[in-house]
Amino acid sequence: MHSFPNASSPRAPVDQRGRRGLNVGHSKVLRQGDRYRGDVTPKLIALDLDGTLLTSRGNVSERNVAAVQAVADAGYHVVIATGRPLHLVTHLADQLGTSVSHVVGTNGSMIGTFPDGQLLRLTGFDIDLAHRAVAAFRLGLPGTGFAVATDAGLAHESGFAERMPAVVDTDPIDDILALGGTEVFKLFAFHDNMSVPALLGAAPALLPETLAATHMGADAIDIGPVAIDKCAGLQWVCEQLGVSAADVIAFGDEWNDITMLEWAGRGVAMGNADPQVRAAANEVAPPNMADGVAIVLERLLR
Repeated sequence: MHSFPNASSPRAPVDQRGRRGLNVGHSKVLRQGDRYRGDVTPKLIALDLDGTLLTSRGNVSERNVAAVQAVADAGYHVVIATGRPLHLVTHLADQLGTSVSHVVGTNGSMIGTFPDGQLLRLTGFDIDLAHRAVAAFRLGLPGTGFAVATDAGLAHESGFAERMPAVVDTDPIDDILALGGTEVFKLFAFHDNMSVPALLGAAPALLPETLAATHMGADAIDIGPVAIDKCAGLQWVCEQLGVSAADVIAFGDEWNDITMLEWAGRGVAMGNADPQVRAAANEVAPPNMADGVAIVLERLLR
């Protein structure tokens, strides 16, 4: 089992633009939903994993595997955009092979190649901001627990492992602030007596203005720079590949997919997505358990 999450690496420099709140991803000008044309064939396919490409068992169905391979063979770029860190995606190489070229991981803060997992870009934010956020939550919402990954390592408080057992294999500590470091790459907050929507609703009043909270499917909220999300990471990959937003079709099901769905020329929400996510998309596909991704991709090749 892998540790949560493997953020530090000597293979790529840390990009610290997120700490200054630089908007690198999704200004109003770049939102493309209002210029979607059904007759335009996209050049890049962006796929969320959990609740989208993956089944509830965490694997890729045979139909989805075949569809992803078919669009890759037809010349489309295929990019995974997920809340998972890179090392929790590489096992999918057994199913996806070389059909996927890049992974936008940890909601945009880690970008790498697939299937080899070479780190291309890593975006952190100042640990002082994380300390301010933790202190504000503890004061405003006593009982909030946290998990964090910094350049000094990783740590989680009691209760987090039960929420994300697939990515935790270390013992909890009493206070994540004892971990140290200078850069934060992942910060989660959770509460035994509050739902995720309630935590999300309370977060804006508690967080520094350069940080924001989102939900990635686990029973916790993900805190990071306002300017860094899946949309910003996907835009960076598109810039490297020479692909415009209008030529992107993006699939997702969770709140952390909304900006990506709005930015892409064609945003596709899964049938199992929350109403807010479906409202942000151009169309709604069948649920992930009904091979919704494959059904849409197969139409592209007709």
